[in-house]
Amino acid sequence: MPRHDVEAREPLLTREHLKPNELESDEGEILFDRSSSNLPRDAGESSQRRLTYEEAVEEAGFGLFHWLLLVVCGWANASDAVEILCVSFLLPTARCDLLLSSSDMGLLTASIFLGMMVGGYIGGRRRILVVSLTVNGVFGGLASVAPWFWLFLLLRFISGIGVGGSIPVIFSYFSEFMPRRRRGTMISALATFWMAGNILAAGLAWLVIPRTWAHFSLGFLDFQSWRLFVVLCSVPSLTSALMFRLLMPESPKFLMEAGQEKEALHVFQEFGLCINSKKRSEQEETGPHGSQRERLCCIVKKAMMPIKQMFNGSLRSRSFVLLIVFYCISFG
Repeated sequence: MPRHDVEAREPLLTREHLKPNELESDEGEILFDRSSSNLPRDAGESSQRRLTYEEAVEEAGFGLFHWLLLVVCGWANASDAVEILCVSFLLPTARCDLLLSSSDMGLLTASIFLGMMVGGYIGGRRRILVVSLTVNGVFGGLASVAPWFWLFLLLRFISGIGVGGSIPVIFSYFSEFMPRRRRGTMISALATFWMAGNILAAGLAWLVIPRTWAHFSLGFLDFQSWRLFVVLCSVPSLTSALMFRLLMPESPKFLMEAGQEKEALHVFQEFGLCINSKKRSEQEETGPHGSQRERLCCIVKKAMMPIKQMFNGSLRSRSFVLLIVFYCISFG
């Protein structure tokens, strides 16, 4: 689309003209405009078609980018599965090297899930994915050279924070690019990469851990095959972070909610769409003279807002049911 056409467009529908129920709806708010020749034109005005965010994604269509997105997000999903499952394979060998008791092994298994509980409260999209996957890979890899149990446990816990920060964001980020008709199928395809990650972890364990050639000394550290296995399990997370950093754009929906309309426009221009130039909402910011306590309270309120919204109104019963279902799946 020529640049002068983009700049010449007037805002299609400003926030002041929206109904109250449209202001609260992510799908109903008018965010995009696109010219349409088959619509009736008023005198002196160009014909424009009003699009919600969902309609804009539909108009953008489905193509090669979405398959690339599936591969990149799927590999990230698989890397989380590898990091979670690797402890189960290394315990029989590592228990002798680290002198682990039965309670130590139970605590080590639980450490990554405790970290995931912390990481799950991190909000964001692409940037959080890059940071979380990097934390997962770096600290997971550093655990391979930990000579003591407590250090190994701490590094696995920090790695779990990265896993917890990436798992929910992967699916949110992925779904925000998908047309509604394809969304269910593509999310199911994304979920299958978790099983692929399990197979990859099992295959690596079978190939590496029993091998005696992967055994040498690094000063005070006796580097055995299970440590090499831990290093290899961190590679998928690091490569996923690199792919998101180099290949993937930020979610335009997230950018709109953050008030970064120019960046959202840049993403949607790849799909031939023109975004409204009106601000979607005014961002609440703490003034420069606000105290540290006020800023901290503001951050905590923003972090807790999504949780509060989950249990408000008609979402309350659905949220409780989904929590129970997901807990049972995770327990199984």
